[in-house]
Amino acid sequence: MNLKLLLSKSHLVVNILRKRPILTIFDVTKLCNQRCPMCNIWKERSSDMPLEEIQNHARALHKFGVGYVFLQGGEPLIRKDILEIVDVFLENGIRPTIISNGILLTQQLAEEIAKRQCNLAISIDSLDRKKYTMLRGRDTMDKVIDNIKAVAYLKGAHKGNWSITTTVTKKTELEDVRHLRKFAYENGFMYAIRPYIHVSGTAGKEDERLVYDYKDVLEIFDFIAKKAKKENFLAYLIYQEHIRYMEGNPMPECDALNYSFLLKENGKMAPCIEFPDTEVSLNEFTKRKKQCKSCLDICNSTTPCFYNDAREIGFLVRKKWIILRHIPELVRQMKQYGNFF
Repeated sequence: MNLKLLLSKSHLVVNILRKRPILTIFDVTKLCNQRCPMCNIWKERSSDMPLEEIQNHARALHKFGVGYVFLQGGEPLIRKDILEIVDVFLENGIRPTIISNGILLTQQLAEEIAKRQCNLAISIDSLDRKKYTMLRGRDTMDKVIDNIKAVAYLKGAHKGNWSITTTVTKKTELEDVRHLRKFAYENGFMYAIRPYIHVSGTAGKEDERLVYDYKDVLEIFDFIAKKAKKENFLAYLIYQEHIRYMEGNPMPECDALNYSFLLKENGKMAPCIEFPDTEVSLNEFTKRKKQCKSCLDICNSTTPCFYNDAREIGFLVRKKWIILRHIPELVRQMKQYGNFF
């Protein structure tokens, strides 16, 4: 482990203890080549930062103690310089995760991502063409499936964790998830599911065709949780929390500004994707965090979400003693499936 990486990891520990962010969600662009009815993030125009400006932010984020960044959008692979963006963060000791719909994932691009300590998550919600087209707004399923199959030979060769993720909606059936999970593992990817979320409509759009009652999706989350208990213990813990969330149990404190925040495509920062117009800054972070607390607390108590960045870090921190008891098992799993961290 080189000195820069070692220092970045020590910063993570300090930030966790101080309840300061270790994760940045970076909308590298608002442009997207799909039109998902559940998403309200994409725009027709996007004021994307040039690479030089991203470099300045990466240096500042590293100094602040951030160790992870989600590169999302929109569709991040629309940016021709996505690999350069990945390298900028890696050079500053920040591990990136590209979150993509897979349409633009070429074999050459996948090979380059595989060489780097970069995670990759491809979103696919169904292998049924009619459902896929409805859930993604465009019939691009064949292209995505072909792209995934074309990079299957990289199985076990990529340095990061590669996964296929599904947003579970009312349209999702257990057989959809079974088929997607099988497809993912056959092609060298892990598999994960997430609940469909709509809060204020800022990020997640409410669509009555997709809104479910807990009973609609209970067997899906139970099935995946049981599989994860044997294969991916951290995911198992998170699925248990997903189920608590969907049952309507009170949610613990949100991670926004505690362990994560949003970096917008134009370089401005915000607490999370649900509050994109509320500005924060690294220079006055503590002050802005205090000013935003009441607003975030109200949001969390009245319309709680389960976005990855808003829940998972804090939840895993609270489960640290359980996690420590399973360290040997987790190490084995990370060696087999790829180390996300």
